[in-house]
Amino acid sequence: MEVKVLKFGGSILKDGSDFERVADVIEGELEEGIMPVCVVSAMKGVTDCIVGAVEAIDRDKSYDVLGFVQGLYDEHLEALTSCEPNGGLRDEFDKLEYVLSYVGSSGELNDSAYAFAVSRGENFSCRILERHLSSRGVACRPFGGEDLLITDEDCRDALVDLELSKERISERLGPLNEDGGVPIVAGFSGRSGSGRVSILGRGGSDDTAVCVAYCLGAREVVKYVDQEGVMTVDPGFLDEVDPEGVGGFPAPRVVPYLSYVEASELMREERIKVVHYKVLNPLIMGDIRFHVRPIGGGAGTVIGPEDGNHGGVGGPKAISFQRGLHGIRFLPTQSRTPTEVYARVFDALSGEGVDVRYISISGYQISLLMPGSDLKRGLGALRSLDVAMEVTPMAGLKGTFSIVGSGMRGVRGLLSRVTGVVARHDVNIEQATQPYGENIIRFSVDDGDIPLAVAALYSEFFGGDVI
Repeated sequence: MEVKVLKFGGSILKDGSDFERVADVIEGELEEGIMPVCVVSAMKGVTDCIVGAVEAIDRDKSYDVLGFVQGLYDEHLEALTSCEPNGGLRDEFDKLEYVLSYVGSSGELNDSAYAFAVSRGENFSCRILERHLSSRGVACRPFGGEDLLITDEDCRDALVDLELSKERISERLGPLNEDGGVPIVAGFSGRSGSGRVSILGRGGSDDTAVCVAYCLGAREVVKYVDQEGVMTVDPGFLDEVDPEGVGGFPAPRVVPYLSYVEASELMREERIKVVHYKVLNPLIMGDIRFHVRPIGGGAGTVIGPEDGNHGGVGGPKAISFQRGLHGIRFLPTQSRTPTEVYARVFDALSGEGVDVRYISISGYQISLLMPGSDLKRGLGALRSLDVAMEVTPMAGLKGTFSIVGSGMRGVRGLLSRVTGVVARHDVNIEQATQPYGENIIRFSVDDGDIPLAVAALYSEFFGGDVI
């Protein structure tokens, strides 16, 4: 039987009717002769609620743990609707109560205890979906993420060891495929090689889904969302732009297909908000398609191999941007080779955890853009290097905008068209980069110029009905 991994995120798990809708999707796959392996997130807002409780307990040892857990349990009972609760859901809440009580009484909040507590929301969802399916007569079995995925020892932002996990997942999920039982996997968590519970960090439940797909040899992951898919421009941008200033602004529309490389460029700039970039490694290694699909119906967006432009010939598929960045200009010593300098610079920045969003390198300088929260650490890391001649912050806030699409490759005059459009709107380009693959061109400008630059380019390349 063909295996397909289905991911259900917290944005579509808000109440009992949402779980019923998810159960409809699962039954539909079974009717088509497909074995769905389901990965669930916590219900909307639950993880943040648990994080808040953990932090409160760490500050105040008199925090009412029992009251918090009982209140959260009662809220989850409402999501069962007409389904009868079983001991499994109560057991998960008892585990949460035990860990939170331990933290309160001992004053010890280690990384593994934190990971265990904040990943319980996914296990609650897992048990609720189990009851909805069982009430329909669908054979299923719940699994905690820590029962399947083996990670490194970083319990708060773990990396999955795919090869070790493959063996475990084959042992535990393989027999279910043969018996016809639907596995329901709680996303977000794993277990380190030393046996400690770990969490996979931001985008962790998506990470769970693609890792499980890779380990099972599945060819497709479908993530159901409450959005239409990946859009040609962030719909939230409409709040920042004056359409009349560029002669009208074409309505954002769904991008049907993105290659792994195209998706990576958009994910790294955080303009694909429906999926995190950490999913890409298992997808590429396993040649897996990742389908972002609206739960209410619609084609959505497929992320997969570069096997055709899929509608992007001659121009970009999407336009992306970042705002509110701070810059550093680094002038290195000329007594070292560029390779030596680059190694020292990026090792120092990595060691301080600086999130570099844009890099421009010439023979004599390196320009870096980063969030304001990282600027002080970035300056300190670079000024400490003996290869630094001058390290100065750039004046003013910066932004970047990018045009993305493999269909731009080899198109003559494309760059001059882009810069011409920007120049006509009196936007000064401070820096520009274009990788060899020609699937992205990225520009750095003054932050205040981002709305006009993005609107002008979007109108140029995505003309049609305007709003």
